[in-house]
Amino acid sequence: RILGRFIMIANFNGIFFFILNLLILALFAVYTFRILFAPAGLAKEFNMDKSSIFIIRYLGCFALSALAVGLWILFRPMGPEGTWPYYNFIFLTALFNLIYDFLYYFKLIDRDIGAKNSAFDLVASTFLTAGSAILILGLSDKLYL
Repeated sequence: RILGRFIMIANFNGIFFFILNLLILALFAVYTFRILFAPAGLAKEFNMDKSSIFIIRYLGCFALSALAVGLWILFRPMGPEGTWPYYNFIFLTALFNLIYDFLYYFKLIDRDIGAKNSAFDLVASTFLTAGSAILILGLSDKLYL
């Protein structure tokens, strides 16, 4: 059992990349939970009525898929070996979200839609973008076989 944990850490080229991967998965888990099980809070936060809950949950299925694949990679015997499409998809999604969050936060686009985002949204998007880029660089010997 303990040996399995060390193998899991070794699969991610050490404790740093392993913990970074866990933090990214935890972020996905929190957002996926909010999207699927508490969509009314998101609708209220972004100034949408209850009819938006359908599309919120629908989009949550994409987040759930990313979380499920991330957990599968975490627990499979060879870890992230050969999984470059997943990590690149996470990076690109995070980068595009960061760009949009930045533009919206500083009111460069969509000024009058009535939604809110906070500095925390920028921090989360920045962490996900930087973290996934660091993982791609740190795991490149395993990802690109």
